[in-house]
Amino acid sequence: MSPMIHADDLHRIFKNLDKKNKGAVCIAELHGLLGQIGVHRTPEELEKFVGRTTLDYFEFLFFYEAMVKASKPEHEHKHEQDLRRAFEVFDLNGDGYISSEELRSVLSRLGLLDEKRGGADDCKCMIGVYDDNSDGVLDFHEFKNMMSVADSGNETRVVRHEADKALVDRI
Repeated sequence: MSPMIHADDLHRIFKNLDKKNKGAVCIAELHGLLGQIGVHRTPEELEKFVGRTTLDYFEFLFFYEAMVKASKPEHEHKHEQDLRRAFEVFDLNGDGYISSEELRSVLSRLGLLDEKRGGADDCKCMIGVYDDNSDGVLDFHEFKNMMSVADSGNETRVVRHEADKALVDRI
């Protein structure tokens, strides 16, 4: 199941499943859809998971989110938690954003930034490269994108993941 299905597409899927136009889909209809996309569960397992025999549209959305979350391997959840912890190390004031000043402060404390060689300008530049919405700061999503670019190779991913853990553990 792709976690990137747009809400409009989910609504269309729900409407297609709700053939009788009753505003709800039953476990049998849901079971048929899941079988078509390669998710093989018995109707009994689905009913136990869902906790009811029918789902309205909002319950269908919650079901979708739960299925996406359940389909992610455990190491992805752990990696996300590690990224969140690393983000919080840089977000010194806890406002949910990393400014160039916060980046400079943390990198300086770690001895990873040479202030004499334009450290503040380097930090602004680093922020600018990954600042998708051009607001001058990195939110968690932008930080995660920055880290995923750095993690693009398997060897780099292992080294970077260990370095992130070590960085968080040191601070």
